[in-house]
Amino acid sequence: MSDLSVHVSKGCLIVPVQGDIDDERMQAIQKQVLEGVEDTGVKGVVIDLSGVSIIEPYYAGIIDKTAKMINLLGARTVLSGIRPGVAISLSDSNFEFESIYETARTFEDGIEKLQSVIVSDEEVESVEAEVEGTGVEGEIEVGEGEIEVEEEVEEGDGMEEVKEEAFREVEEEQDFD
Repeated sequence: MSDLSVHVSKGCLIVPVQGDIDDERMQAIQKQVLEGVEDTGVKGVVIDLSGVSIIEPYYAGIIDKTAKMINLLGARTVLSGIRPGVAISLSDSNFEFESIYETARTFEDGIEKLQSVIVSDEEVESVEAEVEGTGVEGEIEVGEGEIEVEEEVEEGDGMEEVKEEAFREVEEEQDFD
């Protein structure tokens, strides 16, 4: 277990998997990953398989289940460093890997892909402060790496202009079709 070095980089938990995989090792990886997500509050996990040349379907299933668990904890999973033998093994398994957010060539690419879904509390607070000063009523929504402000518009106060603008946008989109 001493070669298992889970660490945090750029808001992501990095999990390098190296060498032969067995039951004890997969359980240790799964435990460390889940505890790491819970303890650090990261929103992204990169499981780097570049140190693995082949993976048994049983262990592919454990990776799939781990990704589901990570998703339940509120984080996304990227698999990186998939070598040809691992790609063959994963595609031969009967798992859909629906909880895997993305795949990437390297763990650095995996971190980059996850940056779009990671929004810090400071960024949310900054947007809240900006909106608060404008007098706009609405709800702030955080999703897929971006922060949106959904404004509440009351009937009357400029509602006609809002409707006209929306109508123009729809017409413009139809003109391009």
